Amino acid sequence: MKDKYIPFYRTPITAKQIKAVVGTLKSGWLTTGPAVHMFEEKVSEYLGAKYAIGVSSCTAGLHLALLAAGVGPGDEVITTPYTFIASIEAIVHCGAIPVFADIDPETFNLSASEAEKKITRKTKAIMPVHIAGLPCDIPAFERLSRKYKIRLVHDAAHAIGSAHKGRKIGATPDITSFSFYATKNITTGEGGMVTTSNKEWAESIRILSLHGMDRHAWKRYRKSGNWYYEVTKLGYKYNLADLNARLGLAQFDEFEKMQRMRIRAAHWYDDALADIEEVILPPRDAESDHAWHLYIIRISCQKLSIGRDQVIERLTELGVGTSVHFIPVFMHPYYRKQYKLKSRDYPRSADVYKSVITLPLFPGIRKSEVAEVARRLKIVLAGAKRR
Repeated sequence: MKDKYIPFYRTPITAKQIKAVVGTLKSGWLTTGPAVHMFEEKVSEYLGAKYAIGVSSCTAGLHLALLAAGVGPGDEVITTPYTFIASIEAIVHCGAIPVFADIDPETFNLSASEAEKKITRKTKAIMPVHIAGLPCDIPAFERLSRKYKIRLVHDAAHAIGSAHKGRKIGATPDITSFSFYATKNITTGEGGMVTTSNKEWAESIRILSLHGMDRHAWKRYRKSGNWYYEVTKLGYKYNLADLNARLGLAQFDEFEKMQRMRIRAAHWYDDALADIEEVILPPRDAESDHAWHLYIIRISCQKLSIGRDQVIERLTELGVGTSVHFIPVFMHPYYRKQYKLKSRDYPRSADVYKSVITLPLFPGIRKSEVAEVARRLKIVLAGAKRR
């Protein structure tokens, strides 16, 4: 184990899942079809959401969700600068203006109180992001939604399996978009899902996701289908394919098991890292179920002769794959210039960014691998202490 490379992620694909995908290949139906709709029903039932629509990515889902909620050119959407850039792209592609509010430094999630300060007459929606699988302060955001009559569009790319007070993310009243990217808690390779309780929004998203064609158009090549269809909206090519959905269905059969493995691994890390004074463990919320998509620690560098970046470099040299979640929006040249963003305007996000490291976490990671990550991190930190 001493010399073994521990990757940031290993995709847990089983023989059963491979067989399911091969079955779809043999079926002759590869694009949007019966497997997608079965997958939608499974996710909808699991979350307790009235409607679920499969899409090509979480980014596509966020874009469609914003459009369905009525966001358009000149509208403002409040969100966090501490997120992957896809959250912002979805806003910009609507012609809307992203407005940034700082985070809660304990959870890394968008602060409801900071978001409220940014609300104007142009504010059409707020987009909370559930970082790492830890739910944001949902009651606070729902109060803002009711008070100011603005929409909530949840970026739940990390949050399949998360819940607040027993209510799963995705069963909230407005719109939620999930990711099934390769590293997510459920994967379809590429793909996503939008959930909502609003029938009109659901129908709009379904139509927009496939070129604006009426919602039964996907059936036109089936025996019971009809060649005639109508385009009722200006749409997009955002549909999920059966080939992807079949993998998602097979993964979903093992989802609870995979979640237990993630939770167990997070506890292993807690125990293995508890005695390292420079390590701050990931945040928790007693009222929430954490999906543990990511295990993000903070490194306190006050007593170290190196910074976070050098810690990552030395872990890489020792054979540990890591990542950083996230590089804030104000650090990216395009967005910094386009929206005149300055890190000093978001001090909490800037401070958190400088200290975070995401450690390897995936179903199937062994306790010995977690212990080895911790051992190698201890070596790095011990060697960097100021004398």
